[in-house]
Amino acid sequence: MSKKPKTFAGIIIILIAAGIGIYVGVIKPRMEMPMAETTAPAAAPIVVSGDTVTLNDLARQLAGVQTAKAALRNLRKDIRTTGKIVINERARTYLTSRVEGRLERLYVAAEGEYIYPGQALGEVYSPAYISAQEEYVQLSGGGNTGLQEAARRRLSNLNVPEADIRRLEQTGTVRQYMPLYAQFGGIVLERQIAPGAYIRQGDRLYSLVDLSTAWINADIYEKDIANVRVGHEAVITSQAYPGETFTGKVVFINPVLDDVTRTLKVRVELDNSEGKLKPNMFVSASIRVPLGESIVIPESAILESANGQMVFWAQNENTFVRHAVTAGQYANGYVQILSGLEPDDIVVSAAAFLLDSQTKLGAFGGHGHGGSGGASESNASPGHGTSGGDVQGSGHN
Repeated sequence: MSKKPKTFAGIIIILIAAGIGIYVGVIKPRMEMPMAETTAPAAAPIVVSGDTVTLNDLARQLAGVQTAKAALRNLRKDIRTTGKIVINERARTYLTSRVEGRLERLYVAAEGEYIYPGQALGEVYSPAYISAQEEYVQLSGGGNTGLQEAARRRLSNLNVPEADIRRLEQTGTVRQYMPLYAQFGGIVLERQIAPGAYIRQGDRLYSLVDLSTAWINADIYEKDIANVRVGHEAVITSQAYPGETFTGKVVFINPVLDDVTRTLKVRVELDNSEGKLKPNMFVSASIRVPLGESIVIPESAILESANGQMVFWAQNENTFVRHAVTAGQYANGYVQILSGLEPDDIVVSAAAFLLDSQTKLGAFGGHGHGGSGGASESNASPGHGTSGGDVQGSGHN
């Protein structure tokens, strides 16, 4: 019994010693350690105040913000469309018969052949031709020059060449078959006669066309109708001739809109003296519409909103203000600015959508963006002697 109290006392002494050691070795040194110094929070990378967004250098680089300068420029809009080559109707002609009779022979029978002016087309048996020859032969030996001239005119009216009339006068030999001669030339589109057929005065023998000029009927969409004018230049390309272009002009604009396709037919006339462009060939057309000189900015700088068009104007290198503008025509990557900007104003040309989203987040209380949540508009605006002119635009300058 005397040993147990001694054992308990030893255990208590050991525990007390261990606690003192822990206090001295661990707890006390920690208590004596100096408190770490607190540092001031870093400035926000993006600060939004109403329609104004300010970015530090790193945030601007990470966002990919690029700027461009508004400038006066002669702008041209290219309206691209497709078309089909058709026959120039003003160059379509018809060879007709000036005599009545039966067609005995035909020399030009195939469509697509070229007929030269004065070329013999065939022969026809015509009682009127025989009668006119006989009359002229009888009057040639007499003294009545008036009747002789009347008989000559009768042969000429039948399209008898002057050389044949002189031959008839010299030989007195009457031909049984009258040669048919072409009054003019062209490519045969359609042959409208056949050997053995009976023809009358005025009957069509051939349908001809001159393909040295060509027409193109191009389709213009409704949104582009107001821009196209007669006289505008058109550049034509075809898959048949890669890398080659043909130039023509708009000569006619159809006054009636196609109700199904919602397009308007525009006729382009161009030189085809080499005969490369064939009727019914499909081509691509680019109608060049000059828009004149105006203030332009890159198309990527424009933001469309419910209230109209907006841009972000550069107040300085890192501060950008949302600003309303009135946009005109879009052409070749640029857009006309009708009002809202002056030449040399700097606007954001890349990442404008990102800046716009920041202003909207700030308007809804985006305190994490450094915004005050206010909707007040900045007093700075383009064209009022601000520091915007000192900004060095990047990317499109």
